[in-house]
Amino acid sequence: MRVLVVGGYGFIGRAVAEALQRHGHDVVGWGRSAAIGRRILPGARWIEGNLTRILDASSWRQALIGIDAVINASGALQDGVDGSLSQLQGRAIIALIDACEDAGVRHFVQISAVGAVANANTRFMATKATADSYLRQSRLSSTILRPALVIGRNAYGGTALIRALAALPITLTVHGKRPVQCVALDDVAAACVAAVEGTLPAGRDLVLAADERLTLQQVVAAHRRWLGLPPARLALDLPPALAVPVTLMADIAGWLGWRSPLRSTAMRVMRDGVLAEGSSGPELAPLARILAANPSGAQDRIAARLFLLLPIIILTLAALWIGSGIVGMADSARAAPLVGGGRRAQLLVQICAVTDAALGMAILIRRWARAAALLMALVSVGYLAAGSLFTPQLWLDPLAPLLKILPAFGLALVAAALLDRR
Repeated sequence: MRVLVVGGYGFIGRAVAEALQRHGHDVVGWGRSAAIGRRILPGARWIEGNLTRILDASSWRQALIGIDAVINASGALQDGVDGSLSQLQGRAIIALIDACEDAGVRHFVQISAVGAVANANTRFMATKATADSYLRQSRLSSTILRPALVIGRNAYGGTALIRALAALPITLTVHGKRPVQCVALDDVAAACVAAVEGTLPAGRDLVLAADERLTLQQVVAAHRRWLGLPPARLALDLPPALAVPVTLMADIAGWLGWRSPLRSTAMRVMRDGVLAEGSSGPELAPLARILAANPSGAQDRIAARLFLLLPIIILTLAALWIGSGIVGMADSARAAPLVGGGRRAQLLVQICAVTDAALGMAILIRRWARAAALLMALVSVGYLAAGSLFTPQLWLDPLAPLLKILPAFGLALVAAALLDRR
C-alpha cells in the first residue's frame, strides 16, 4: 500500500513512516524540506510543500496520485512566523480531506490530540477539532487518533523540556501537580499502521493513553531515574505567575521562528492537565515500561542539559555582538587609531560595528541562526588575525581584549553545532 504521511519527518510522523516501512508499505513523505526528509528517512519518496500555501483541494492533487491512504501527522503549537493555526491545522487539512475524496483515497488517519474540542481554550486544540469534525462528516473511511503526552526514544518539544527539567540539580515545575497521561510513540505508530491496514475498524475516534495517571512532577522524576540521575534534593512547584515572563519571551521567540515548548499554549494545556476522555484503545504501556524499553545513555544526559542552555547561549551571543556593534558605532573615532587612524580607519571600524550588530540580530532569528553563528566564528578568526597583525601589544593588555575573542569563537561554534533542528 502506498501511504502519504503529512509531516513525515516530525516527531510522530517519522515514527509512523518508519513503522509503515517495516510493514512493507511504500511511504511518500510530505514536509517543508524534501532535503531534510531524504536525510532523515532516505527510503521514502519526498514531496516538498508548505501547508500555509495550500488554499484548496487542487493544491494536493499531484501529491495524491497513486496514494492509497493518508496519515496526517502535521501540527504546530500556536501561531507564529511559520503560519497561522487556522491555515496549518484547519484550511490546509480540510483541503486535503476534499482532495482525498476526489482522488478516491481508501483511508484517512488524522492524528489529533487529547482535549481537541470545538470549545477548547487554545487555538491549537480548537483548530485540530475543526479538521476532526470535517473529517467525520466527509465520505472518507477514516480514523481519528488522540494521543496523550507522547513519549519516544527521541525527544522534541514538550518531551525534550521534560528531560531538561529532569536534568536540573533541583526539580522545577509549573502546574506540577496537574494530572498527565502518557502514551508510547511506538504505540501511536502501531495504531496508524493498524488503521491503514484495516485491522483497526474504520470510523473510530480513539484515545491513545495508558491507564495510569501521574502528576507532571512524577513524570519528571521518572525521566530523572531514566537518565541515571539520583533523586533531586529539592522539588519546587512554582506559582504560575512566576512563569509569565518566561512564557512571554517564549511567545516572542515563536514569532522569530523558535518553537519553544514554554509558549503560552503549552502552559494552558498543562494547566488543564493531559487527560484522556472518550473511547480508549487496547491496554497501552505505562511510562515506566516505555522508558525501560528505550534505555538512556550519556548522550541523553548531555542533550537534556544542553536543551535549556541553548537559549542562554543564543542570548549571550546576541548581547555580545549587538553590544559590540553599538559601542563601536558610538565611539568609532577613538577606536580608529588602533588600526592606523584617519577617515578610512574610522570607516573600517564603523563597518565592523555594523557587521557585529547585524550578526547579533541575525542569530535571534531561527532560520538565520546557524549561519549567523558560523559567520560569528569566521569573523572572530578575522578579528583575531587583524588584531595580532596591527595591535599585537593587546595580547599583553591587562583586560585581555584579544584573548576574549577565543571564548566568543568557541561559543559560536557550540551554537552552530546545537542548532540542528532535525
